[in-house]
This record gives sequence, C-alpha cells and structure tokens, in this order.
Amino acid sequence: MDKELGIYISAVPEADAECELVGRLLAEMPRSVKWTIKRTPRPYEDQRIDAEALRQSQFYLIVLGSDIVAPMGIEWRMAQESSLETFAFRNVETGFTPAAIFFSRHVGASWHNYHTPGEFIRAFERSLITALIQGTPGYGLDMDDIEILSARLEALEDKGEETEDQRRGAGRGGVILSTD
Repeated sequence: MDKELGIYISAVPEADAECELVGRLLAEMPRSVKWTIKRTPRPYEDQRIDAEALRQSQFYLIVLGSDIVAPMGIEWRMAQESSLETFAFRNVETGFTPAAIFFSRHVGASWHNYHTPGEFIRAFERSLITALIQGTPGYGLDMDDIEILSARLEALEDKGEETEDQRRGAGRGGVILSTD
C-alpha cells in the first residue's frame, strides 16, 4: 500500500532555511511514505492559496518570523477548520511587527519558540515523529515504519543531535516519493 502524507507550510520568505530543512527531514523519513509539501505563495507570486492541497494535507506547519504576510492568516484559518495536525513555530530572534504580535497572541496556537534553523528542525522533527506515531493507524504507517520512527525519536532524545544548515534548494515545496 502506498502511503501518501501531505504537509502545508505557512511561512514568510525569511523562513526559507527552515522550510528547506523540513524538505530534507521528510526525505529522510521512512522510505515507504510519499510526502507532498506545499507552501505559502511568495509576496510576488499569485496570492491564491492552494486550498485543495491544504485540505488534502494531514499536517500544517506555520513558521512565524518578524511579520505575518498574506495569505498566512487565511491558511491558518483553513487549516484549523480542516482539523489538521498543527505545528506552530516562531523565531524569537527576530523583532516582531505589531501584526505578528497580534496574530501570535490571538490565534490560540501553542507556539514553539526557537532561535536558529537547527533548533527549529530538531524541535519540529520530535513533534512530527510523535504525531506520526500517535496518529497511527490513521496515517497508514506499518510496524516497520513505527519502529524506525521510534528509534529515531529515542536517538533524538538521547543525543540532542545538532543539525547543520546545509541548504540545497528544496525550500519551496515538492514531492518526496516512496521507494515501494
């Protein structure tokens, strides 16, 4: 059985490093899963949300930098209406605009604060793996997948691994195919 999971990422352009790290992380997940990644349109692109991709996703990640840009607020609302598993992160190294402060305080998210892209990806990986394990069988993962993820989670908690910032161009979105 092909397992297909999707993640929709709402992020400002200043979070390109974080988004690329998410792409790399998903490429390292169990090879039996095909991942689809979609992201907020850039300010100079057509601002229409890929609503179909958002609704078909199982996960929603919002990465807040110094500001919130259109259409992130609409994406947030659509993700909440679709009851997607949500991960909310904000970079506390940036100064927040009044709009970002208002948004972060009033949307009801449980924000994970981070300082560097490496710190972000380690925290996100733990959160995602935990959600995948707890969401099974709903995500269609088999015992081999669960064992791989459990071992990875245990290694993360034992070692507190460092992740290097080696960007390679996958930050805008894509599809990661399974090897089955």
